[in-house]
Amino acid sequence: MLLLASCSAPPATAQTHTVRGVLLDVVSPGIQKVDSFTLRTDDGQELHFSTTPDFNQGVAHLMTPGHMRQHVALGDPVEVTYRDQNGSLVALSATDVSSP
Repeated sequence: MLLLASCSAPPATAQTHTVRGVLLDVVSPGIQKVDSFTLRTDDGQELHFSTTPDFNQGVAHLMTPGHMRQHVALGDPVEVTYRDQNGSLVALSATDVSSP
């Protein structure tokens, strides 16, 4: 039985996706951490994202809760990189994008 467990395939890692849209809401416990946010995609879908503990790690321009709220107020678009984890959308990063 131990042999079977060691021969089984490793669990598949969730594939990453990107989506562009405008932020509708941002939930954060303070000035540095984003817990979740809602995005309206360019095609009109409303998607709710939770964030990973390392949300935006490694991006050139840090998307703080205040910066995200500025996007909400101005309607400036963002691009979100995320994974679908058992039906829950988990954001890895959100970045500024130029308007079309």
